[in-house]
Amino acid sequence: MMKKTVVVAIVSILAAGALVFGAGDEAPEAPAAPEAPVLEMKIYADNWSWSPNTIRAKKGTRVILTIENRDSPHSFVLKAYRLKVALPQDKTTTVEFIADKAGTFVWKCGRPCGNGCPKMRGTLTVLDPEAAGS
Repeated sequence: MMKKTVVVAIVSILAAGALVFGAGDEAPEAPAAPEAPVLEMKIYADNWSWSPNTIRAKKGTRVILTIENRDSPHSFVLKAYRLKVALPQDKTTTVEFIADKAGTFVWKCGRPCGNGCPKMRGTLTVLDPEAAGS
């Protein structure tokens, strides 16, 4: 009988400890999702050109473009990402998007700005590391 009382006492103490210290009442924390990589670039719009005129990013990257327009009014149009942003003359404009589509895409000036407007193009290349086996 004494052995039974000791076992009951030990079980009671363990149960009380579990209640006091909250053992088992919280789910383990899930690991935090990794933050998306960020690509920040400065681009100049000047004399019917973009400088630089290429952007390379990995799929899932948050792209932040700071576009300084040193010329007449232009616009930044990237149809694949449904972006059309006015670029006022002598102003700096920020354009942000998530590069969530893999491939090579053309961006251009979508505002008639003179004879050189058709040349005002650049390319965005978004690489998918999973598709490449990395």
